[in-house]
Amino acid sequence: MNSIFLRAKHWQLFVPLVAIPFVTFIIFGFAVAIILLGHPSKGPEDTVWIFYFFPLLFILCGFIQFAWFWNVITKLNPLVPTRRGRFPMRRIKLFFFIPIIYFCLVPFFVAFVVNTTAISNPGVGQMLQLGILGFLVFILHFFSIFCILHTIYFAAKTIRSAELKRNASFSNFAGDFFLIWIFPVGIWFIQPRINALLNKANDSSTSEELMD
Repeated sequence: MNSIFLRAKHWQLFVPLVAIPFVTFIIFGFAVAIILLGHPSKGPEDTVWIFYFFPLLFILCGFIQFAWFWNVITKLNPLVPTRRGRFPMRRIKLFFFIPIIYFCLVPFFVAFVVNTTAISNPGVGQMLQLGILGFLVFILHFFSIFCILHTIYFAAKTIRSAELKRNASFSNFAGDFFLIWIFPVGIWFIQPRINALLNKANDSSTSEELMD
C-alpha cells in the first residue's frame, strides 16, 4: 500500500500533469517564433522537430494519470471490508488496459492511413481495408472512452468505500467521480483524502505490530 502515487501530495501530481506541459508549450512557442523571425527564409517545416517532444509530454501525463488510477483501485481496495461486497477486479483490470492498448495502436492506424492515401490510385482492396479498419477504430475509440469512465467510477468508489468502511453507492461518491473526471483540478481535493487514508492505515499497521 506504500505507493509513491498514494503518498504524493496534490501539488506533486499537479506539477508534471499541468505545470510542466504548460511551461513547455510556452517555451516551444517562443522557440518557434524566434526561429521564424530570426531566419525569415526558414519555413514551418524547419521547426517541425520541436513538435516531436509533444508526444513525450502526452505519454508522461497519461502514465501518471493511469498509474494513479491503478494504485488507487488496487492499493486502497484492501481497506474496503470484504463482507460488504467485493469489486469485480478482473473486469476492472481488463477495462483498465483496453484504453492503453487502444492508444498504442492508434499510431499504427495513422501510419497505415498515410501509406494507403499516399498511393496515387488506391485500389478497391486498399479502400475496403481502410474502411473496415476505420470502423473498428471508431468502435474501439468509444469503447475505450467507456472503459476510462468505468475506471474513474471504480477509483471514486474505492476511495469513498475505504472512507466509509462499506460498499459505497453512487450517491455517496458522485462528487468524487466528477472530481476525478477533471483530474488535474480534482486531484487537489482527492489526494489529501488519500493521504489521510494511507496515514491511517499505516498507523493501524504500526499499532498492530507493536501489540504483537
